[in-house]
Amino acid sequence: MIDFKFISPTLNLNKYFLIIFSLLSFISSSFTQTKDINISGFITDSKTGEALIGTNILLYKDSINTNELYYRGTASNSYGFYAITNLIAGKYILIFRHVGYKTTVIDTVLGIQEENVRINIELPLEDIRLEEIVISGKQKEEPQISVIDISPDILSKLPSLSGEVDLFKSLQYIPGVKAASELSSGLYVRGGSPDQTLTLVDGMIIYNPAHLGNFTTTFNSNALQDIRLIKGAFPAEYGGRLSSILDLKLRSGTKEKHIGTLGIGVINSNVLLEGPMSENSTYMLAGRGMYYDLFQKNFNKKDIIPHYHFYDMNAKFTYSFSGKDIFSISGMFSKDNLYSPSGRRDIYYDINWENGAVNLNWLQITPSSFFSNTSLSYISYQFSSVIENNPSSSSPANYFSSSKLQDFLLKKNFEFYPHELHTVKTGVELFLHKYNLLVSNFYNPLLELNDNLVTSLLSFEASLFLQDDYQITRNLKTNLGGRFYYFEKSGYFSFEPRVSLMYSPYKDITLKSAFASAHQFLHLITRNDITLPTDLWYPSTKKINPAKSIQYVVGADLNLFNSEYLFTVEGYYKEMKNLYEFRDDAKFELDDSIDELLTSGEGEAYGIEFFFNKRKGDFNGWIGYTLSWTKRLFEELNAHRIFYPRYDRRHDISMVVTYNVIEQLNIGLTWTYATGAGFTLPLGQYRFYNVGLDNSQDVRLNYTERNGYRLPDYHKMDLNVTYNFFWFGLPFDAYLNIYNLYNRNNSFAQYITSEDDQENPGRKILKLKQMTLFPFIPTAGIKISF
Repeated sequence: MIDFKFISPTLNLNKYFLIIFSLLSFISSSFTQTKDINISGFITDSKTGEALIGTNILLYKDSINTNELYYRGTASNSYGFYAITNLIAGKYILIFRHVGYKTTVIDTVLGIQEENVRINIELPLEDIRLEEIVISGKQKEEPQISVIDISPDILSKLPSLSGEVDLFKSLQYIPGVKAASELSSGLYVRGGSPDQTLTLVDGMIIYNPAHLGNFTTTFNSNALQDIRLIKGAFPAEYGGRLSSILDLKLRSGTKEKHIGTLGIGVINSNVLLEGPMSENSTYMLAGRGMYYDLFQKNFNKKDIIPHYHFYDMNAKFTYSFSGKDIFSISGMFSKDNLYSPSGRRDIYYDINWENGAVNLNWLQITPSSFFSNTSLSYISYQFSSVIENNPSSSSPANYFSSSKLQDFLLKKNFEFYPHELHTVKTGVELFLHKYNLLVSNFYNPLLELNDNLVTSLLSFEASLFLQDDYQITRNLKTNLGGRFYYFEKSGYFSFEPRVSLMYSPYKDITLKSAFASAHQFLHLITRNDITLPTDLWYPSTKKINPAKSIQYVVGADLNLFNSEYLFTVEGYYKEMKNLYEFRDDAKFELDDSIDELLTSGEGEAYGIEFFFNKRKGDFNGWIGYTLSWTKRLFEELNAHRIFYPRYDRRHDISMVVTYNVIEQLNIGLTWTYATGAGFTLPLGQYRFYNVGLDNSQDVRLNYTERNGYRLPDYHKMDLNVTYNFFWFGLPFDAYLNIYNLYNRNNSFAQYITSEDDQENPGRKILKLKQMTLFPFIPTAGIKISF
């Protein structure tokens, strides 16, 4: 049973947010009174019924004249909805365009007595093969600042260890996006840690969105409809994180017939089922599992590579009422386990994490084309880490941490079009958080059963945002907005301004700039001296302040040779305050308050990103390069000197190539290079004599400054070959993936061990050892669609 206690009575929050909801409802009702003529509707795939996001709509008056500019234009939003408002009576022609679909032209006549015209469009797939498919994602007519929109179909051409769409690995080939190591979960975007990226799946917040090593996401990639990554300076509609946004939409399920996909691989398998439940409802079910540890146990029983397995499930049910009200329920669950192999004697570890979430969503269109979306979510996340070292190891002492998080989230968003040049979004979010946390320097199963040892915290968070996309001229566009925050635990109230500007002096050149302020009330604390995952999620309290960031972005896009090539350059600067890490002298005793184990500091991240993309033809891909710095300064760490966090990379290069050999055969190749990760490691030793006692000698280690040692540079090449064919009338995809093609022994971690000195019996010597995770790994499998 979930036990949420009484929230602080210092403010009557229910009253205040009832006022906010009433205000938003008033705004909604006020726009329903307009007498202007509006055209609106949904754009969907004619076969599957899925919403088509980013469809371009051009409106001509009286007739189509290609020598003149269109009268009005817009694009469908993240739910496939569009609206063109403030029209006068007359004849109009609408053109709907979406890459990969047939262009549809609609004639309509608006009468004087009409106020709102609903035109829903179902676009059929294009029969011919298009050259305009973009490898890096859907190319929209309007460039956006630090935004990457990705089609899951594109990702299927790239190599992956598991043989399926590998979202997180693919995102790491985008400049400014990386992982700290092969074993880390989550993305590090422009110097921000994984907790500073807000991951949304159908509006549900996911705390740990990646399986181990970012093999893939904790949600089945085959179930995804749309993927959007905002690397920085995000608009006011997003909040609660400092660094970046990963916004994903699940598929609703095809409305045509019951279909499925089954994938069977050497180390993983997956299944997807979808179809109609009735004329107005659909379903989508997906499941997946990786059993890499079974492969390890049976074929390499003496290996020392960490053992690992996971499984996850996704589901979505959608029901539409007459095209004006759409209800959906989405859910996901995942479980991961990383544990030490029997062949490893120097260290024991058992690390588990679980994600669970369910979301109820109500999408509503008012008669005046006023778009609103209401969602209620329950989110659960658990992480536990048990690490025990062999006494002969010189690694840190034993460690145990446990985080159990529960959230209730209520969101109400509105989108309306008061003028042809303005698209306004506003909304409110209410959070109720509960945390059960425990940290210790040893592990016993009874620890978690003792309520007196567990730190339990309850907090309330609320926000209100407003933003306006304003098309000032044909060549100049801006997004202005702000976000108000209230955090009940510390009585914290703040305002976050957001602004972006895009200017196109010429057809193929766009200049961009943005500024954003953000706050975060939840901190991910990890042990700097332990390379294995040790996540501890800790909320802001009266002693632990919310983190803050200010971001600046400038850049330019250049389209070359009739948009066959795209060259993008972006520079960014981000400063962060109220960052937290464990103190160097933290003992992790059971009676220690977690607040007292933490120390605060500040940071900054800046760099420049280059991206060159070939987007047409059978041979395409991209090259990206990032030059960046990520710094931290803590008064009580590293003698109050600047240090670089583990995920700081000075140079990062990525290359992606795909080639369609023939229509059924595709080859994908990726290569990446990065400066070695920062690490705290002993560079020498000295002997300490116990004078006056027994004259014994203790060996002491002389450590570098914090992360002052760099692991060897990281580089790796992966290969994917996919062949499509029909057998017994069913489509099959056979794949061969080779992970780490030239078997690079990349250093995941290095550590010191104490061993007997063979030349001087009775004495110990220290040796540096390296942990390498994933060598040359070939995998093969087959996928069946039915």
